[in-house]
Amino acid sequence: MSAMRCGPSNNAPRWGLFDILAWKVIPTQIGGGRPHIQKFKDAWIRYHKQRIKSSALAHRLPPELLAGVCWIEVGGDPHFIDRAALEFRSFDWSGPSFVDAHLTISNHPTKTSFGSVSMQLRTASQTLGIDVRELSTEQLRSLSRCLENDVFNIEIAARHLRQLINHDKLAAPISMEAIRIVGARYNRGIGLSLAQIKKDTSYGNFIVEHWPRFAQLLR
Repeated sequence: MSAMRCGPSNNAPRWGLFDILAWKVIPTQIGGGRPHIQKFKDAWIRYHKQRIKSSALAHRLPPELLAGVCWIEVGGDPHFIDRAALEFRSFDWSGPSFVDAHLTISNHPTKTSFGSVSMQLRTASQTLGIDVRELSTEQLRSLSRCLENDVFNIEIAARHLRQLINHDKLAAPISMEAIRIVGARYNRGIGLSLAQIKKDTSYGNFIVEHWPRFAQLLR
């Protein structure tokens, strides 16, 4: 894989250090706290609503499902923190193999998450049909930069949701019970059985419970 091409940016607002401080430090009474991050999430969905709807249509998803995943994921660590984590982990896992197997102190670089709609590099590569084990550090950096592009980020989240629906053979039209499952699967991964996923669908439950809100944000 050469350097990845992920298209132009749409110059969307970014969640940054000030937002973290407003969320964690500034009192609710003067505009901080939970209302600050919720306001940002709502504004992000409105800003990207046409892209969310077009990506959902392309992958045969209810747009509220994609919007719900985006709403939950947006507003985590600022991008510079994710990038610092990747560089540290890449150094920590730079070999030789014995050191990597026994003396590393961090998660593997491919477990680093990027993008406003947060996604691990290994998940993104699998979604694209790329064997993450074959990617060099520079290629991981290239993929991370693409995930920081909101247009690419929304598209790959939609593609991943479609793959999860196919993985569990969820029938169309997608029911609310299926939404609970695919939402939980997005959060918990494909390593668990369907029975295990059904034991904790809290992520998907949140999407179902706030479905009207996501529908309103997409209008």
